[in-house]
Amino acid sequence: MSSPLHVVRAGTAGPPLILVHGSATDASTWTIQLASPLTSRYRVVAYDRRGGGRSPRAPGVAWHTIEEHAADLAALIAEAGAPALVAGSSCGAVVVLEACRRYPAAVRGAILIEPPLAAADDAPAVPAGFLAELDRLAVEIGPEAAAERFLITVLGQAAWDRLPRMFRARAAREWPQIRADCYALDAYQVRYATLGEVAPPIRLLGGDRSAAYFRPTLEALAAALPRATLAIVAGAGHMLHAEAPRAFAEHVDALAAATG
Repeated sequence: MSSPLHVVRAGTAGPPLILVHGSATDASTWTIQLASPLTSRYRVVAYDRRGGGRSPRAPGVAWHTIEEHAADLAALIAEAGAPALVAGSSCGAVVVLEACRRYPAAVRGAILIEPPLAAADDAPAVPAGFLAELDRLAVEIGPEAAAERFLITVLGQAAWDRLPRMFRARAAREWPQIRADCYALDAYQVRYATLGEVAPPIRLLGGDRSAAYFRPTLEALAAALPRATLAIVAGAGHMLHAEAPRAFAEHVDALAAATG
């Protein structure tokens, strides 16, 4: 994976804060944070995960695993100066979780926003038939239809209806990334029994307007991770960092204070 990642940086003082985006988007999902007072307290770094935005997949690779994405994140942390605060949204939260497991010395503390994982190891992360249905839609109707079905499933119909048309068009262009993330999540194993070994402190965040299926996973992670706290943010949905940026910043600051 030698191809460079597209990286956006803001702020010149304070500890590094690395932001990891979810599916159907790129580093621009953190635009509010990159232009916020957080940049006066942290060296904020956002990037396009490999296979999304302006970060290409490795040649000949259909999709990158969560473990490979975590290795990319660890390399960015090393470049920014470990240990770092890291925050991930949706699929990006799964990447951050795996980085906490594999590279604990690199992570000072982590925020996970609604990782799309099963609440138990014997349950599928991706519903049976969902990937096949998305592939069918992409072939028979087009990538925009597949992207729309994915986002309605994740965000809920009401949240999708509120999204600007510009975002919907962008989501269609990210269909290859959406598909790759779905396959990566389907292949990923949480291994709940081993999460007790995860050392970094973690804040699990959910929105009170999010789809109900995220809550059992947040609760399962909170029970399994030894240094985890769970908070539900009022007025926020799955895109919590964009819908409730002030609350997100408060959790970043609280995590930074708690980790010294």
